[in-house]
Amino acid sequence: MKTAKRTSKSNVVIPSAWVKGWGKPVVAYRGAEILILESPARAASRTRLARMVRKLRRVTGELGITPDQIAAEVEAVQRKRARRS
Repeated sequence: MKTAKRTSKSNVVIPSAWVKGWGKPVVAYRGAEILILESPARAASRTRLARMVRKLRRVTGELGITPDQIAAEVEAVQRKRARRS
């Protein structure tokens, strides 16, 4: 398998074989220090997750649930799951 080539300090060439398995359309996003390559299905999944998190935060705010209560519940579920495995 080919490795990515660094052409300069800020440029990297990514072999097309790495991206071909993701399907034809691949979208590239550039952050401050990172390049994100993602398929449309992954982008849609990320968008759905962000929407669910926003809804959850809004509902917990409306119900008056504190972050400490959420952390306690998460810890309880993790302990319960750890006992099962």
